[in-house]
Amino acid sequence: MAPKDRETAFQHLAVLYIKYIQAFRKLEIAYDQLVHPQKRRLLKEILVGVMGRVLELKSKIVEVELCDISNYSEILLDLKLIPEDLAVPIPRFILEEREKELSDRKLLLDMLGARDVSLGDTVPVFPEITVTDAIKMIQINERGRQGRLRAKYMRDIKIQAQREKDLDAGDDEGELNSAALKIQRVFRGYKARKLTKAKLREEFIFLGMASGIKDTKTSAEANRNRRKIIQIQHEEEYQAALVNTKEKISKVEGPDMKETMQDNFRQWYMEYKRVNGKFPDFPPDTLWQQPGFQFGMTAMGDEKADESGGDKNDASNSGTPAGKGGKGKGKGKDEKKSSAKKDDKGKKGKKGEPEEDEGPKWKYDESKHLTTVITECGNYNDHWLRKDDSDNFSQKHDQEIVKMDKRREVEAEIKNQVFEILKEELVNLKLAVDRSKNGKKGKKGKKDKKGKKGKGGKKGKKDKKGKKGKKDKDLTANRTMESLIEELIQTGILQRVLTEYCILPIGFPRPSEVPGATSMLLFGPHGSGKTMMVNAVATESGAHLFNLSPRNTAGQYVGKQNVAKMVHMVFKVAKAKPPAVIYIDGVEMIFAKKVPKDDTTDPKRIKKDLLKQMKALKIEDRVIVMATSYKPWDADIKALIPAFGKILYTPKPDYGSRFSIWREFISRKASVAQVKDINFSLLARMSDGLSAGFIFLAAERVLTERRLKLMRMRKLLTNEFIDQIVSLPPTNPGEDLEFKEWYEKTPLVKKRIAALTAPVDGEDEGKGKKGGDKKKKK
Repeated sequence: MAPKDRETAFQHLAVLYIKYIQAFRKLEIAYDQLVHPQKRRLLKEILVGVMGRVLELKSKIVEVELCDISNYSEILLDLKLIPEDLAVPIPRFILEEREKELSDRKLLLDMLGARDVSLGDTVPVFPEITVTDAIKMIQINERGRQGRLRAKYMRDIKIQAQREKDLDAGDDEGELNSAALKIQRVFRGYKARKLTKAKLREEFIFLGMASGIKDTKTSAEANRNRRKIIQIQHEEEYQAALVNTKEKISKVEGPDMKETMQDNFRQWYMEYKRVNGKFPDFPPDTLWQQPGFQFGMTAMGDEKADESGGDKNDASNSGTPAGKGGKGKGKGKDEKKSSAKKDDKGKKGKKGEPEEDEGPKWKYDESKHLTTVITECGNYNDHWLRKDDSDNFSQKHDQEIVKMDKRREVEAEIKNQVFEILKEELVNLKLAVDRSKNGKKGKKGKKDKKGKKGKGGKKGKKDKKGKKGKKDKDLTANRTMESLIEELIQTGILQRVLTEYCILPIGFPRPSEVPGATSMLLFGPHGSGKTMMVNAVATESGAHLFNLSPRNTAGQYVGKQNVAKMVHMVFKVAKAKPPAVIYIDGVEMIFAKKVPKDDTTDPKRIKKDLLKQMKALKIEDRVIVMATSYKPWDADIKALIPAFGKILYTPKPDYGSRFSIWREFISRKASVAQVKDINFSLLARMSDGLSAGFIFLAAERVLTERRLKLMRMRKLLTNEFIDQIVSLPPTNPGEDLEFKEWYEKTPLVKKRIAALTAPVDGEDEGKGKKGGDKKKKK
């Protein structure tokens, strides 16, 4: 695809992507807050459709841009949006609908003693110090304490001397007036400064330069919890109404429906026999199961049906040969017309070939989710857009819609029961008529027998072919799922997760309909949040987390057969209990060319079985393998890269990210009023090159329990955090370059580099080639 076409396609897809994200955010909030049970069902279908469309557009953008992360800054400026508007929300219904299942699983894991996921090699919050350094620290603090006490003692002496001097001077009326004026002046100044400071604070909050002290999250969370209780109450009432209404309609209207169907059927076949001289064939199941189906009352109905152009009546009414011939002629004319139109289009296309260069060559595929969204929006417009809902202040279910839906459901059930009886009745009538005539019954029987033999022979061949295919052997076929889970927990492979973020595809209701990956590699420096991202995916999707890291499985399942059994058990339980995340830390050692001699974990032992199981994974299994590495260059790149569908780099945070990280970490333990004097911009500048993990470490070292207790007497200062930043271990500036060079070797980045370095004009490239050929000939 030419660069101009790629740019045009990206602009179109990016605008759609941003618009869909905006709609997705609004729909997710609306669905979470809505209490009307029937509207919630309709809104959820639209929400799922929009969510699938967002994932489709994202995959298309990656396909066009050849990059997992795209730049939308210019489009955001044109749309007058900010980067925060691009944040993709995680639908809360993913966990809410599985609340009981997750609580039961948590109890099971707690009972079996599951462990939390370890974060690997982490730097201790307070490093160990020697005895000499500890003594020096104690001496410094003790001398400072003594100095402060002596200074306080001298200050108290001076204050006492001044008081005695004032008492000896006596009460002069002039001094009293001057004292009163001083007090008034000081108080008025204090009052004016306080008022000015409050107004300045309000202005800063209005401009977005400061955060308000009033916590609006608490009230919003309280309102949300109240609505959740109302949602549960309305849902229970709605479910009860569904059951009661169906029973009532079945008892009251069911007999009349059954009688009407039987009368219409008998009237239809008697009228048909009167006109055509024979009984009709019973309509096919695909026709009579459609809502609103009715038997034709006269034989003339066939011609009317033909004019309306329905294949349904062709199947339901066994018309005369003349009627069939008429249909064939009509179809022949239509086919000729359609072929003529196609030829005209083809000619136009040939004439207008130069016009193809004006438009983009990129083709946009059709979307299933877009059809769903359009259909459900149409349903909303038909049922709810113009409906006067002012009387339903409490937003309970609409009983009329319930009656209408249940009436259709009861009618469909009665239709299934009655039509089977009517079908047998029609067959018996035809048999009774055939007995009175001399038909060729024996020949038909022989044909049927031959047909049965032929079918049986074909099935036998298919069965034989099916047996030839190899199937994966189940190494734990005689074990129950509960015993497998218990064994994995005892060995520390299945663990609980406690973090709070997620990814959309693994939590999608129908994963086969959206693009996704079954494996992902996260690489980056220490403390960049790789393990946190794995925990986030598992937590927000409510997934099981299986830890297959070499360090976690070392010393367990010794031997080739036992290793194969371990990997098989993990993937078997993961597929049986979806969604699931299989976590592998230090994956570079599994694919390493040479394992260090001091490594006793034997990481390469699971490589063969792991690759076999990963290849067999499908998106509909709702299982994802997530591996992390902080030294990917230690692995064999030819073996590591093809094993993972997605490879993502988790870099160190930039200035804006560091600013947000500092503010988030400090605000977790300190209130807004206590951190208002901290210079977050300076902290973000000073922590350049540090990962999020080290920033968190510096914040933890300052905000100890003792320091938080002293917050009322001593406010937080920026220098306290700067001292901890300076004391952190130095960063390696060449490490970022190593990660960048390795990332450029991945397939997607290679394609992007090739696309960006390709010549813009294909003709110039062709000329260059011709010139080169001429030089070679010379």
